[in-house]
Amino acid sequence: MLCIVLGVLVLLLYVMKRFMSPKGKYKGDLLIKAVSSLYLSPKERIEVIEISGERIVIGVTPGKINFLTKLHRDKAFNGKDFIGKDHDKG
Repeated sequence: MLCIVLGVLVLLLYVMKRFMSPKGKYKGDLLIKAVSSLYLSPKERIEVIEISGERIVIGVTPGKINFLTKLHRDKAFNGKDFIGKDHDKG
């Protein structure tokens, strides 16, 4: 009887893990990607993250996460990577 209960429990856990896991199993399928990090101190850093194709710069401390700026592509910059745009200026 104990074997049947344990077998059902293992089967139930397998089914839950299989069908309740997030859709993007591989790192390339994630909606949010950490593109780059720069540590300013042991507990503070600046990160560039990509969310749905948009790159955002955030400041991370132990107590909070702050939006710093949004990055955009500049065609006049000869296809180099991203150039920052100050979020206060619209």
